[in-house]
Amino acid sequence: MTDGSQFLPAVVGGLGALLASVAGVVVARRRFLIVDVAGDSMVPSLAHGDRVLVRRTRRLRTGAIVVAHHQEGGRRTAAGSGASAWLVKRLAALPGDGIPEAVAPAVDAEVRRVPAGMAVLLGEHPGSVDSRRWGFVPLSDIKGVVVRRLRPGAG
Repeated sequence: MTDGSQFLPAVVGGLGALLASVAGVVVARRRFLIVDVAGDSMVPSLAHGDRVLVRRTRRLRTGAIVVAHHQEGGRRTAAGSGASAWLVKRLAALPGDGIPEAVAPAVDAEVRRVPAGMAVLLGEHPGSVDSRRWGFVPLSDIKGVVVRRLRPGAG
């Protein structure tokens, strides 16, 4: 026979643990994002199929690998067919930084520094489609910074 005085505290304790777990998952999903790398634009750092953990943040540093919305001409676009919903690129310049030479042809010839609210994103592969084609990317389109690779790709 079960003692009723022990049952209620056990149920309350179990519910408390369940609620704490759910709250932890909700907080983690708000702070982190998991992204699959599509394409070879970040080779050798990241390869097609790699899965990365991204910390959602507005604190950005030049040189960090970031995740952003797809771009075309400095405007957010939908991903192409079969493409990932996200771009994975290296943050090459922030507002006030000089414009990398490779990006100069894609922006106004008179602009020498990255304007406020914008950034320059570059892939590591020479054939990467990035700010060399689009020009500046709005900082608001950068979702976060890659923290680590969770799983290597099949390639």
